[in-house]
Formats: sequence, structure tokens, C-alpha cells
Amino acid sequence: MNKYKGSKNFPNPLAAQEEKESKEYGVKYAKAIESQWGTRNNSESIFSKRHHMFEKNRKYANGTQDTNIYKKLLNNLDPNSGDGSLINIDYTPVPVLPKFVKILVNKVLSKDPYPNLEAVDPFSSSEKNRSKKRIEDQIKNKQKLLALKEATGTVLDIDPNQLPDTEEEAEIYINNNIKSDAEIAAQIATNMTLSWNNFNDSVFRRCVNDIVALGMCVVKRSNDPNYGINTKYVDPKNFIHSSTEDPYFGDMVYAGHVTSMPIQELKRIAGDELTEKDYEEIAKKTKGYNSNSYIDTRMGKRVYEYDEYMVDVLEFEFISVDCMHYEEKENRFGNRNFFYEGFSYKERKSSVFERKGHHMEVENVYKGYYVLGCNKLFGYGRASNVPKNIHDISKSNLSYSVVATNIQDQMPKSMVDSCVGFADMLQLTHLKIQQAVAKSKPDGLIIDIEGLENVQLGKGGELQPLDLHDIYEQTGVFYYRSKNPEGGFQNPPIREIGNTIRNINELIGLYNHYLRMIRDVTGINEVVDASTPKGDALVGVQQQAIAASNNATYDITNASLILYKKVCKDIIKCLQILPEESVISEVYRNAIGEHNMAILSGFSDLPMYNFGVQVQKNMEDKDKAFLEQNIQIALSQKEIDLEDAMAIRDLKDVNQAERLLITRRKKRMELQQKMAQQNSQAQAQQAQEAAMAASQARQQELQMEAQLEGEKMKLKAQLDMQVSQMQHEFNKEIQMIKAQATLGFRTEEQEFKEKLEVLKEDRKDERVDKQAVKQSKLISQRKDQRGELDEQQNVQKRASTELEQLLKPM
Repeated sequence: MNKYKGSKNFPNPLAAQEEKESKEYGVKYAKAIESQWGTRNNSESIFSKRHHMFEKNRKYANGTQDTNIYKKLLNNLDPNSGDGSLINIDYTPVPVLPKFVKILVNKVLSKDPYPNLEAVDPFSSSEKNRSKKRIEDQIKNKQKLLALKEATGTVLDIDPNQLPDTEEEAEIYINNNIKSDAEIAAQIATNMTLSWNNFNDSVFRRCVNDIVALGMCVVKRSNDPNYGINTKYVDPKNFIHSSTEDPYFGDMVYAGHVTSMPIQELKRIAGDELTEKDYEEIAKKTKGYNSNSYIDTRMGKRVYEYDEYMVDVLEFEFISVDCMHYEEKENRFGNRNFFYEGFSYKERKSSVFERKGHHMEVENVYKGYYVLGCNKLFGYGRASNVPKNIHDISKSNLSYSVVATNIQDQMPKSMVDSCVGFADMLQLTHLKIQQAVAKSKPDGLIIDIEGLENVQLGKGGELQPLDLHDIYEQTGVFYYRSKNPEGGFQNPPIREIGNTIRNINELIGLYNHYLRMIRDVTGINEVVDASTPKGDALVGVQQQAIAASNNATYDITNASLILYKKVCKDIIKCLQILPEESVISEVYRNAIGEHNMAILSGFSDLPMYNFGVQVQKNMEDKDKAFLEQNIQIALSQKEIDLEDAMAIRDLKDVNQAERLLITRRKKRMELQQKMAQQNSQAQAQQAQEAAMAASQARQQELQMEAQLEGEKMKLKAQLDMQVSQMQHEFNKEIQMIKAQATLGFRTEEQEFKEKLEVLKEDRKDERVDKQAVKQSKLISQRKDQRGELDEQQNVQKRASTELEQLLKPM
């Protein structure tokens, strides 16, 4: 009951559920909200004050604030307002504050947040620990798995080539890659839901802009198994809620928002719950508001022009505690069972078996639509499909995700609201500068008439002051006497008046002062917005300036991340209660595709898990720059590969990126040392092999030389032997020739002797013949019986015979 602050008209929250579901209860609750917040038309109500403050802050954030206040201030402060200097002044607001708003909004959005879901229940923790232990064992036995893969060609549940090599790399790998099927399914479904609702590009951007400009932002979730999970932007100026001092609205009891809609749209939403008489009554009560006209009757026929009337409808919801009853019953076999009895229970008397009642208090959400100022309610009842924490079903959450930077007395304080006064003074100073410029005089002259009266023309006549002025204007030369008639010296009679703007430097200094005040309030200094970058600024000075800006804007960045986290948690709880046979469940399955159906096998198990949402974001610019600098240094020194640099840049957490850089660098250096050692060993082995090869070549050379020498000696011996043989043969032949010659000489001598003997005999015979012839001749002659023998013929015959014998070869 303490949560219903500011009004005592709220109905009894401990009433029975049947009473709470009645329209009378809903009307009482809506009227209590209306009485607490008031209406937009009541300037003293909280709703109207907040609406006016938010509208003003939005105009300042967009640079479109009302300029009438500046006109009034200038007219009241300027005593010479009738001189016309304020007529040509440009009253357009200086867009300084919008610049700071855009810088801060874009700074938050540039982090590109995304949800990282992790199951935090004990079952999931034990399952993930088993997976981590399995991965650790695989990492330790990586070499064996590689050998098994090489031997068999098969891979178990993971390719060993994708496993890390070191414990540090294994820790990063496990933190980033170990997810259960349910976690993967929830992660995919959450990202898909955010994408379908265009949350990051539309809703979240508007919410961050509201945090900066208004100090709070609101997102409403609607959950329908047939139409899907929708996240809708709600304008904070139309949002109402129970009294709270929590900037993250964790203790809201009721919430809602006001929507202006025509009665025609109201008919479509309310349907048959409101009659035509109710619409006429609504039109009469809202006549004169929201530019509504009147109900016209012509020719006895009523014209329903009020269909276009704009009416304010409050869509509200609240949390109430109901008692849920169960009955413990014993059957005839002695077993005890529990039966759900609903929210009303009456103990049965005189039962055959023992019965015992139990109850559990649970939070339920009731919602409805209320037409403000008209006492009309429709669409009221207990909300269905309310997401709950599966491990604590007694708790319920409203469909609104709300955050604020700070809030007090229902009024949030924003960055823009803190700068409004300085923005007004800056704008006023800018207008005063314009006024000073408008009042500035052109270049002028100071002319001393008395100093020009006594200047003579020369031949008669004197120059008048106006004549001298004309000569000065045309030629730039003027004539005067340095002495006056009394004999004293006098100043030049014509002196120039410079073109100066009155108080211009003081006004510029004042403008810069208010600009510095805005920088101090917003926390956006020159280093962050890069308006005046200094090349000689030290890195430490820049980092200090960035750190100071981050500290000043932390409540805004933190509020935006908490909103993102709240929306993601709401989506997860809605996914956990989706019936498997619902249309939206089938849509999710079809969107994933057949390839990922195995991953969505854990989709049906989502209610078993309790998920924790961590919003991941891109690292800070300074962290990214420092990391990139280290990557470039490591790349230039060839301590990491290009693939390592790409993997490091893909990580969004700077700590993990730095750890991965250190791990890959160590791994690369170890690989380089190993390669250097292998190269050294290879070089030593090559040198040894070269020495061995040289030694072997020398040995072979010596062997070849020895072999050549041996061959040479052998050849020489063979040649000598051949020469000896040839000499021997020659000698032998010579000896044989000698012997033959000797033998031949002997034979010839013998033959000669024989021939000589023969010749001698022949001579002897010849002599005998001659003697015989002579004797015959002598006889014949003596007897005169025959002629004489021819001595000459016989001699010649014998001589030729001897010659032929002598010429015969030996």
C-alpha cells in the first residue's frame, strides 16, 4: 500500500480476484490514476507540468525554442529601443545545444550494443562446465586427436585443427564459443525479434535521444502468440507511472500512457463494449478540447461529425497480488496428489479422503483502456501471456521498460534541462553582439574649425573649413597652421575616428564563457567533439579529457544500456512462454531455416533455463585506437599475422581483445623461435652436410686421383709392358731375322758353296766336256768321222742354267 503514494482513492489491492476482474474495480483504479496525475488541460497537474517541461526541453534540444523571451529582454534592457537597431536582428536560436545533444546521442549509438545471453541456472552451469571440461581435455590431447584424424580421416565432435594451442587462448575460446543449444536458440530468437521490430535503428535511437533531452525513455512490449512480440516506442511526455524514486523504475505498481485518437479509432478498438450513446457522451465531454467541433443536426437528421473528435485514452496496467489455491488430496491407495483449484477455494467438509488446502500468492497484471474525463472503460481484465521468471512464477513484470538518469518528485532531470539557462544567456549574448554590430558607426573625422580658419590660399583669399574638408576627402591632404594667432602650438585640426564596435570583445568573451559552462554541464569537452584539436597535445592529456567526459556522461550511457537489457530480458521471457503450436513459434522456426533446425532443438527447452542478459558493446574509441596501435606495432614487427589481426578486431570486448593479442603474439614469437631454432638446426645440418659433402668430395677426389694415378701407373706399366713386349718382339724378330739372316747366310753360303762346288763340278764337267770336245774334236778330226763339237753352245747353256739357280729365292 505504501507504493500508492499521492492518492488514497485506489481500490483495495487485497480484494478477491473476481472483484479485481470487474469493470467497477478497473474504473476505480483508472480514476485514481487520473486524480493523481491530472489531465493535460490542468496546468497544475503533474501530467501537464511534465508535458510542458518535456516539450520545452525538446525544443531546446532541437534549437527551436521560443524567441519571444529574447525580444522582451532586449527591449527592456535597451533604453534606445526606438533607434531601430533591433529590427534587423536575426532571432534564430544558435544551434549550440543541438550539437551537444547529437554528439552525445551518436556517441552512445556508435557502441552498437547487442545482447549476449547466458543461462545462469544450476543445470546450465553444470552442463557448460562439462562442455568446458571436454574442450579442455581435447585441447590437452590435441596432438593425439590430430594423429587420430590423420590416421583415420575422421573427426569427433570438433575439428582438432580449430582448437587453440595455449591455455590463455583456450580460456578466450571457451568464453566465446561454449554455448548450449538453448542459449543459441534464445540468442538467435532475441536478435531476430529486435531486428523485426527495427529496435536498434528506430526505437533505441529515439530512446537515447529522450534520455539526453528529457532524462527518461519508455518502451512498451506487447506479446501475442499469434501476432508476435512487438517493442513500441512510447513518448515520455504521455507516460504515467506509480510514485517512485528509483531511476530504473524497478518498483512500479502501475504504468500507462495517454494516446490521442479520433472517436472513429476508438470505435474500432472498443468494438461492442461502448455504445453509440457512450460515444455521444464522450463527444460532448471532449467538445472544445483538442480542436474538437460541435455535434451538428440538420433536417432532423443527426450528423455524426464527432467521429473525427480527438479524445485522450489512457492505456494502463497494474500489478496486483492474487492468492492461488491448491489442494492436497489422498487417494484410496494412500498416495498424495496436488490439484490446482484456481484463485478461489473452499475447503470441502466430510470428505472420504483427507484433504488439505495450500495457497501461493502470485502477482497478476490487469490492464485496460480508460477514456480520460469520460468515466468510460473498455478492454479491461487480467492480462494473458504475461512473461514470468520461470524459476519464480510468483513475480510478474509490467510491459513497460523505463529508465531515467535521475528522478525526484516524479520529475526527471535531463542534460538539456541543466543547460537551458546557459543556452538562453548564450543566445542573448549572440543577439547583443548583433545589436552592437547594428549600432556600430562608419569611419569618421574630428575637425577643429578654429584650426582651419586662418589657412590662406596664397594670392588672396582664405580657404574655408568646408573647402579644406573637400580637399582632404579628395586628395588625403590638408593644410593648417601649427600655431594659432596667439603663438601657441595647436593639434592637427582633422583627426580620424576608427571603426570600432562598442564592447564587442567583452561580448565575445561572455559568449565563450557561456559556451564553456555548457561544456562543463554536459561533459563534452573540446577533445571529445574535436572542435579545437591540438596537434601538440600530449596523449595523456587527451585521455584525461576523454575520461572526464565519460565520467560526466556515464549516467546517460548506463541508462541506455540498462534499457536495452530490460527489453532483451522481456523478449526472452516472452519467448519462454510461447506455445510450440502457436503461429509465432512456427514463424521463428521458419525464419531460422532448415540448416539451423538442429540448433533450435533447444527452443522447446527454453522454459527450463533462467537466462541472464549481458549487453555487449563496441569498445571505446580510445581503447580501439590504443588496440589498433598495438596491432600495427605487432604487425610491423611481424609478431602476429594478418589473420590474427582480423580475429582481434572482431572482438568487441577490449580486455578479451588484448588477451587474444598477447596470446597470439606469444604464440607467434614461440613459432618464430621454433622456426629460428629449426633454421639454425637446418643451417647447422646443412653446414655439417656441406662439410661432409666436401670431405666426401675430397675423399672422392683423392680416390679419383689415386685411381687416376693407379690407372696412370697401370697404363704406364701396360705401355711399358707393351713397349717391352714390342721391344721383345722386335728383338725377337730382329733375332729371328738375325737368326734367319744368319741361317740364311749360312744356307746361302752352303748353297753358294754347294753351288760353287756344283759350279766347280760344272766347270770341271765343262772342262771335262771341253776336254772331251777337244778330245772328240781331236779324235774326230783324227778319224774324220763327225764334225767338231760346238764348244760355244755348251758354254752358254751351262752359264744360263747357273744364273737361274743363283736367282732363285733363298
